[in-house]
Amino acid sequence: MTTPARRSLLSRSAQLFAAEVRSYCLSALAAGALGIASLTTVSLLMLRGGAEVAWDPKAIWMSMSFSQQMLSILGVLLAFWAPILLAARAVCLITAGQLTGEPISPDKVFSDMARFIPVSLIYSLVIGGATMIGFSILIIPGIFIASLFALVVPTSVYEYSGIVTTLRRGVSLSNRVWNKTLLLTFVSGVLVAMLIVFRNIFLGHFLLSPRFSLIIVAIAYIPALLVLILANISFTLLYNEAQATESEPVSEPPVDSEGRVPSLPVEEGSASQNLNSRSASDGLE
Repeated sequence: MTTPARRSLLSRSAQLFAAEVRSYCLSALAAGALGIASLTTVSLLMLRGGAEVAWDPKAIWMSMSFSQQMLSILGVLLAFWAPILLAARAVCLITAGQLTGEPISPDKVFSDMARFIPVSLIYSLVIGGATMIGFSILIIPGIFIASLFALVVPTSVYEYSGIVTTLRRGVSLSNRVWNKTLLLTFVSGVLVAMLIVFRNIFLGHFLLSPRFSLIIVAIAYIPALLVLILANISFTLLYNEAQATESEPVSEPPVDSEGRVPSLPVEEGSASQNLNSRSASDGLE
């Protein structure tokens, strides 16, 4: 009797997504709206912090003081990564509920996202900061760093036990399914990059005007949410796969025809040593 072939990771993720489309989209859109509002606010604050120059990002950046530049980097880092981590948390929570057979109501999802906000800010500095540094040096290191932290959010859903412990646990589990997390992170990054490239090609002339900044951000941000949803469903499945590899089956000792465990052969020298040690211990009693 042949066992049925296991479905691919993508097909299982698509099936889970199709079963809870409304919950996934609502939670991701809520985080996406927060991200668009945050990035727009940070952009407007950067414009106010710079000198009165034409809409030129390079000229605005050069007109800022060093402290304004550092605050702008911090603001962009938090405004960009915190909503992504919030959406990832919601997606992983819904997927975990599907896998365990416990339905997750939208109220529970949103309340969990609200409680996760302080943690997401810290994770934004650690995960987002390390990933952005990797991308700024070269794209490949950024992909490696992102894949290294890919299972941190699913770990926080299943077994959260502190920020540092969860980070270590997530990295440890990611190493167990390294090839799959790396490939999934790479494909997700390519898809998001394609969205940004298409936006710049077809809407590049609108980027020169601050009046369309909110629309321009939304055009790339909203479709990227779909990639984010499918990726984090897959990451949750990979978390369970990595955790399953930890529990290796214990091999049972061999038994004879009567069901008894046969004794191991003992060398003569070791037997005499055991006997002498036993006699010595008896003499001390």
